[in-house]
Amino acid sequence: MPEGDLAELRQRKKELLLESDINRQIVRVEFAQLALKASEWRRGLLKVRTAYNWLAPATGIFFAIYGMRKKMLGHVARTKHDGHGHGKAAYLNLLAPLGMAAFRKAYKFWRHARRRGATT
Repeated sequence: MPEGDLAELRQRKKELLLESDINRQIVRVEFAQLALKASEWRRGLLKVRTAYNWLAPATGIFFAIYGMRKKMLGHVARTKHDGHGHGKAAYLNLLAPLGMAAFRKAYKFWRHARRRGATT
């Protein structure tokens, strides 16, 4: 094999090794970008889950109040209404248990956050 061909093969080998190293670096960067994108997706799903955990009970409460209101107004419409607003007390009776449940939940959340803050 002539000396020129051997030098050309060595040069080609160096070029291929350099290209392979560049491709490895590109693949490493791509995987890092995919990992970042996956963590962004996870954060987004956590936000969606948090929103769901707040909206689902709120929606249930809304529909419960709406249903009770409909029942109370239906009752008021069927009977003779004297204009004194006797249905307001029924609203307060409906909202009192919900307020206590919300207070208990907030207190439990506060206690948990306080304990977690004390240990870290």
